[in-house]
Amino acid sequence: MAHPPRWRIPLRRSALTAAALTLAAGLSGCQTPPPEQNAAALSALSPAHGCTASLPTFGRFPGGGDATFDTYLPPHGRIAMANDGGWCTIAFTHNWRGGTLELVSPLSVRVPPAHGEAMVGSVGTTMRIAYRPAPGYVGPDRFSVHMAGPDPWNIPVEVTVTR
Repeated sequence: MAHPPRWRIPLRRSALTAAALTLAAGLSGCQTPPPEQNAAALSALSPAHGCTASLPTFGRFPGGGDATFDTYLPPHGRIAMANDGGWCTIAFTHNWRGGTLELVSPLSVRVPPAHGEAMVGSVGTTMRIAYRPAPGYVGPDRFSVHMAGPDPWNIPVEVTVTR
């Protein structure tokens, strides 16, 4: 019985290693957060009076051995605030695999709010989600934030704006 021909593509080991290193560097570059993402703008926001903001603990936590478990899939942020022209901010750190590592990941607004504006980023090791309603708006609003990194998450945020 005849065997099909074998095709070989000659690759030198150094070329293959260089390609693998380039790919790894490119992938790690996608995961590396910009340092202090929007830090100056987030630090300069004027806070709203009567702001209550929460985001439950979420992330990967040790379950024994190499096992991990996810908590709060997806995490769900809540903001209640008065519309006085200020910003309401949720500040949080992300627990990854149960270590003491405070992980900062790039954030982006995935779905913008319909009745206001949202800003995201990090200041030091703390990630921040900030919201300000449109002038004169009273009522519900919502938006979604995407957190990249080794454990990507989509974070929906429900907002209640009062006078």
